[in-house]
Amino acid sequence: MKRIVSVCMAICLFAAVLAGCGTTKETLNKANQTSKKTINDILKESQEKDTTPAKGISYPDLDYSADVDLTKLNSNMVYSTVYAMVTDPKNYEGKTVKANGTFDVFINPDTEILYYSCVIADATACCQQGIEFTWEGEHSYPEDYPKIAAPITIGGKFITYEEDGKTYCRIDNAQIAFDK
Repeated sequence: MKRIVSVCMAICLFAAVLAGCGTTKETLNKANQTSKKTINDILKESQEKDTTPAKGISYPDLDYSADVDLTKLNSNMVYSTVYAMVTDPKNYEGKTVKANGTFDVFINPDTEILYYSCVIADATACCQQGIEFTWEGEHSYPEDYPKIAAPITIGGKFITYEEDGKTYCRIDNAQIAFDK
């Protein structure tokens, strides 16, 4: 008797699963038509969502108008956009960019050249992308710069440049805001 009940239950469960899979090609096409969005639609929606900094970090204000304002996007869109900027920089060449992040500095051990960056984490703060920048004006490291990992806001022109046969990108002649 237990075996008959088990078989009947299995058949009923299988029938219920099959009934739920009865979506037609027309239904799927209709769903795809309504969900297709352009990147501009997604960016606009992102700007309307939560823009609070990750982990409660308070970023300094910078009065700077930009073509690509990462400070108005939620953390997922910021990370995605920065990733697109560094992997396909030609699409952003010459545009002005504004971003929040944390300060970091790197040194090329071969040339001893210092590279400054605004490091941007994703929503869960597990992954990071850095945007190199040069600071507008005359400045000396470390005296004039923020401390490592300090919150910063930068704004400047996105450019690409060649070094040792490789293409790199950076925010050139950036304006920077940070707490001293």
